[in-house]
Amino acid sequence: MKIRNTFIFYFILFFLISSCSYFQNKIFSIKIESPEYNFLQKKISFQTKSKTNSFITYWIKNSDSIQSSSLSKDNLIHNISLLFLSPEKEYQFLIHGSINNSSFVSDTLSFATESLPESIPTFTLEKDEDFSFDGFIFLRTQMNPGIQLLIDDQAKVVWYQKSDTSLSRPYDLSTSNTYLSLYSPNLIYEINFDGDTLFKIDTKDNVLHHELTKDNYNNIVALSYKYKIVDLTAYGGLANDSIKGDGIVVYDSLGNLLWEWNIFDHEDPLSAYEDRKITLKRVEKSKSDASRIRKRKHDLLMTKDDWSHGNAIGISSDNNYIVSFRSFDQLWKIDSQTGEILWKLGLNGEIPMDPEAYFYQQHAIHKIKGDTLLLFDNGHRIYRMTSRALIFCMIEDKFSLIKAVNLPGKLYSFKQGSVYLMDQNKLLFTSSVNSKILITDMNGNILWNLSSDHSFYRSYYLDTKK
Repeated sequence: MKIRNTFIFYFILFFLISSCSYFQNKIFSIKIESPEYNFLQKKISFQTKSKTNSFITYWIKNSDSIQSSSLSKDNLIHNISLLFLSPEKEYQFLIHGSINNSSFVSDTLSFATESLPESIPTFTLEKDEDFSFDGFIFLRTQMNPGIQLLIDDQAKVVWYQKSDTSLSRPYDLSTSNTYLSLYSPNLIYEINFDGDTLFKIDTKDNVLHHELTKDNYNNIVALSYKYKIVDLTAYGGLANDSIKGDGIVVYDSLGNLLWEWNIFDHEDPLSAYEDRKITLKRVEKSKSDASRIRKRKHDLLMTKDDWSHGNAIGISSDNNYIVSFRSFDQLWKIDSQTGEILWKLGLNGEIPMDPEAYFYQQHAIHKIKGDTLLLFDNGHRIYRMTSRALIFCMIEDKFSLIKAVNLPGKLYSFKQGSVYLMDQNKLLFTSSVNSKILITDMNGNILWNLSSDHSFYRSYYLDTKK
């Protein structure tokens, strides 16, 4: 029945267009379709008698807000996507064409959008009545299959695309119209919001996790798993035991592996274990708590399956890598040419810090400008059950804290989570374990408080003004 109704719709539309003198036989064979992966997108295709520059203006019926599509330049066959539509609305549109300083326009045509699939998350929004923003929030669900989403400042879903797997963590905005996504542990895609795949990279034996981003030269940078065979009999393990750590891989858009780094080439887990066991420095609440944490953090048999737990890469202004190692409560700066560890920042690191600036189980390290970095400091169940944003500067290996912005205690997120700068003076937080997305000012006042029936690992701001 659905196929039959679609056929009738196209037939009537074609008949009306063909019989209408207003078109002057300049536009014909109009088709309107929604892709299976996104009902909030319409792909409108049509032909023109001569090669023209064409675009579409469209609006919700009875609305004064008119939007324009991209330009289809000097074509006979035109394929134009209308994005970021609202569900269950009737839209009207005009096709515009121009050639040799003359222009023409179609009659007013229309289409309707469908309802959202049941798998789309639901949202509840509380916000300051005077606060709004242009652009969208980019999310990815943590389920199988996953779904990428864009929501507006009213928490309305305006775009979505399905993912193949529940590998929700490695994804990132690439440009204002494209994003990177890991669809399996060794398949990287760059996709535009029209749904077109720009490239696909098979990393083969390199198993990726947690992070996927681009460096200053537009190469793809990701975290990978690395393994080392060690003798753990002294710790109650096997003579040929295995410890899992982290690596870095760099690919170009053609899929060529340009560079690779292995933590075990620079850090011996057995020596590191002994060093950290001796030099552990914590703000301890009680001897029993400290003893329990020491055992958990330094028992190699308990950590050998995820020894370093790398979870984020920031690209510095000089195109080196700043890697977050959650298990160490540290950030490392790594030379992107030699692989040398340039510094270690954080608990037991070599860079002097005020203890109040220590971060715990951190995520989402990234550069916001020059040598200024932004970090999501998860906090710790024992030492500080507060999650916060840390803005700091690293110049000539010297740490300088610029600002700490705390979330309320009830929004403590002991794992996952992120924070990103938004519009220069706002912070976009993800409190993953609370299924919350928040926007605050630089004093921590909550301006936009979004709750969902799904949890999100990160959220990004897509600035449509760029």
